[in-house]
Amino acid sequence: MKILLTGATGLVGQELGLVLVRQGHELTILTRDPKKTQGMLPFPARALAWDASKGAPPPEAFNGVEAVIHLAGESIASGRWSEERKQAIRDTRVQGTHNLVQGISGAVARGEKIRVFASASAVGIYGDRADETLTETSATSQQGAEQGPDEGAVGFLASVCREWESAATDGLPASVRAVQLRIGIVLSDAGGALAEMLPIFKKGLGGALAGGRQWMSWIHVEDLARLFDFVIQTESLAGPINAVGPRPVTNRDFSGCLAKALKKPAFFGAPGPALKVVLGDFAQAVLSSQRVLPARVTEAGFEFRYPILESALAHLIPESKDDRLRVRQWIPASLDRVFEFFSDAHNLERITPPFLNFQITGMSSAQIGEGTLIDYQLKIRGLPVKWRTLIERWKPKTEFVDMQLKGPYAKWHHTHRFEEMAGGILIEDDVLYRLPLAWLGEFVAGSWVKGDVEKIFAYRKEAIAGIFGSEKSPQERV
Repeated sequence: MKILLTGATGLVGQELGLVLVRQGHELTILTRDPKKTQGMLPFPARALAWDASKGAPPPEAFNGVEAVIHLAGESIASGRWSEERKQAIRDTRVQGTHNLVQGISGAVARGEKIRVFASASAVGIYGDRADETLTETSATSQQGAEQGPDEGAVGFLASVCREWESAATDGLPASVRAVQLRIGIVLSDAGGALAEMLPIFKKGLGGALAGGRQWMSWIHVEDLARLFDFVIQTESLAGPINAVGPRPVTNRDFSGCLAKALKKPAFFGAPGPALKVVLGDFAQAVLSSQRVLPARVTEAGFEFRYPILESALAHLIPESKDDRLRVRQWIPASLDRVFEFFSDAHNLERITPPFLNFQITGMSSAQIGEGTLIDYQLKIRGLPVKWRTLIERWKPKTEFVDMQLKGPYAKWHHTHRFEEMAGGILIEDDVLYRLPLAWLGEFVAGSWVKGDVEKIFAYRKEAIAGIFGSEKSPQERV
């Protein structure tokens, strides 16, 4: 199936694109910067330029498309809610969706056979509902409509979601099945809510918020991606769909489960007034309660891989006290060429940021293999450091693992995986690392070290895209 996808660079979009390509679908994505975006995605796609605020997508975006999935929208969790931010949250969802629907309508009028439009929404549409159990047949909140322009955060989100869902159907041709996925809290090890919570809980400073009685409706990012794929292929599903796991939990239970997974206490809850000081209006959204069930997809036969919170956290959080970073990237190259590149240790210098002054000073064997020792020197924040790595595992064209024997970390364990996918290669870096001095090292330096590691791998990803980007993708060769 040919699928048009917006929001491909986001947390959900990257996971969803990977799921769709693995299922054999062919993707076109809409993005503001096609050249930059294409080199950073973990899946192959044809990328076209579109500014969601300035009208419909280019007509060629819909050529041969059978399904459209719309995820794009300003994050609600990045910073305090000024009036400008609230306007951006509303406009990117409502106006962007309206413009996309215009494009779909025009494509259908030209004879394109678009069968389904799956648009993101959120459980915020239900408002603050205390302990009430909510399914797709439950009434949505009218608080925003009642309060008008001065509505609180909960009412604001509910009103945005209603307008968002309305924009996804107004003007949509009757031949196109419309589905609105009301998404809960998305759990991922690549960002989002869990990434915001982990640093606090790892320090033993986590706990329930404002007493912890409010309900949290959550979903593992893999299940959400699979759910989108299920919905676009299940013709009996139309209208609102609750895209949440089957077992919501209270904030107190969530905090307890997260602390247990990290083997930390959870004594330091935050009172509501303090949150309002720190977060402003957004605190009301954080503290609202939605006990939502995925009734319609459950009845349709969808099976969750992570139905309970404990299993989801076990998959996302390392068993040890390590920090984790996973980076995935698809490149249009052959497996032979890619593995040959990584088999030359000196190529590591080409994909390492210049500010590290990274140099290889010695190797125990002429070619890399299991048991090879590699010595480096580099600078970390200006301080010279020596590093010795052991190639712990070496499986040509599949994966290899390097681990630090001597160096700045208490532990560094880096798994490199390679997977052939749709005319190219998916490269995955899975890094487990731990700072010295146990909890003290994490408490003092954990945040800035995490930032440095992310910066290094962002540079690495961009460098790899540049090195292998000269080969065209299958979509570009058509």
